[in-house]
Amino acid sequence: MNDNARGILSVLTASTAFVINDAMVKLASAELPSGEIIFIRGALATVMLSIGVLLVGASRPLTLLTAPMMLVRLGSSAAATVFIVICLRQLPLATVNTVLQVTPLAVTAGAALVFRERVSLQRWAAALTGFLGVALIVRPDAASFGAGAYFVLIALMFTTIRDLTTRGLASDIPSIFVAAASAAAISGAGFAVAPFDDAWRWPSERAWIWLTLAAGCLFIATTFMIVALRTGEVSVVAPFRYVPVPLSILLGWWWWNEVPDRIACLGIVLVLAAGLYVLTRERLSFTSAKTTIVDRSPAE
Repeated sequence: MNDNARGILSVLTASTAFVINDAMVKLASAELPSGEIIFIRGALATVMLSIGVLLVGASRPLTLLTAPMMLVRLGSSAAATVFIVICLRQLPLATVNTVLQVTPLAVTAGAALVFRERVSLQRWAAALTGFLGVALIVRPDAASFGAGAYFVLIALMFTTIRDLTTRGLASDIPSIFVAAASAAAISGAGFAVAPFDDAWRWPSERAWIWLTLAAGCLFIATTFMIVALRTGEVSVVAPFRYVPVPLSILLGWWWWNEVPDRIACLGIVLVLAAGLYVLTRERLSFTSAKTTIVDRSPAE
């Protein structure tokens, strides 16, 4: 099996695990308050990821966690998780997953504004198309969504900040170390939500199973996404991260009888089209650059 095949299998595994994680959280939200779900799943994921850090020798001084960029990264990761969990309680699974797929497009726009990176008109058009798709999906004025429509947009904002600050971290900090620290910060965020939530109670056996599976899926998703990002060509591997969208639609229909309406379906198509368009252009640019390098003669 070549690197591209391993990369594709890794991103498919990670993407599937992310969707199952969200589905388990949505199931648990029927029994437990959001803050308790965030705390328990975060604590379980922290233990799993910390063991992973030790096994791969990715330990680093804890003083790294106090760097300003790292603090913003941990805070935005925790905030994003809080709003995602709240959204999963109120919105269809497919809605939440599709809106969050706009994060790479939002990061493109954010990189232009924050890091002064050059962004082509085509990328700006793709980002705006993705945002239009989100507007069609959530339709903040739709009475059926209520506050959840605004919460998912806030979640998108924090996931964008999380990914932008990740770009600013030192390259020698292992990804799994950052993931373990983020899981710990997320677990602590559960206590911040508690005063605004229902009273915590001991989870049922069924809820423990759901949250343990969610934490396990989070560990698998994080680990395999790291493998995917480091294996194979990004232009080949990246398009497969959109697998969560049809899978979340299927699970939403199967478990909760959630079926997107026509306008939401149009929004989903726009989000997918915008993302795949950007990835296609990246692949063509990468291929063109590679061909140029190969075609150069020794005399140049």
